[in-house]
Amino acid sequence: MTKVALYYYAGIALMLFTTATVEAQEVRVYAGLGAGAYSVKYSEEGPSGALSVKKSALPSGIIKVGFDYSYWGAELRAGAMPGASAQFPVGTKGSARPFGVSVQASPFVSYLAKMQYPVSKSFNIYALLGGTAATYSVNPTGTGVTFNSKVTKTGFTYGFGAAYRPRPLFAVEMEWIQYWSDVTLALSTAGRSKASFGGFGLSFSRSFDY
Repeated sequence: MTKVALYYYAGIALMLFTTATVEAQEVRVYAGLGAGAYSVKYSEEGPSGALSVKKSALPSGIIKVGFDYSYWGAELRAGAMPGASAQFPVGTKGSARPFGVSVQASPFVSYLAKMQYPVSKSFNIYALLGGTAATYSVNPTGTGVTFNSKVTKTGFTYGFGAAYRPRPLFAVEMEWIQYWSDVTLALSTAGRSKASFGGFGLSFSRSFDY
């Protein structure tokens, strides 16, 4: 079984487990919008040398829906982020001229299980665990560099955060999340390539109690 399938079934299992614990008690369904300061990383190694790109991609946005029940919850989110680019000098990967590389992880969709703990009536902390499917693009500007330009992969996702409720049905959340961590993109004539992305986010949610 591939890593993609393992991540997919692990995420589904976590969400089904969370759903199965929900009985005839209070369930808090919510929807929200957020923005993040995410960093994008791309690295490549091959016979002709290596290169790496690590830049911030601002602004990055997400929409999300989910539910909370006691110490558990589940969430689906979709996001988009701009590209990040870097310039490389003559000699990088054997190139006779300077060139640039632009990388982008967008769009992406995450399925997450949530474990949370209420510190007080209006403040709680939480952890996230699941997977993220994303389309990762690598676009060179120049000649002499060869690699796959676009691929869709799924990677393991984890993070933690805190939520503050100034009002019962409204919440402000701050979190750190790693959507991907060294996900292998492809093996090609350019060599082995890996990608990561994640960072800090701020979101606002509206709840609907049932």
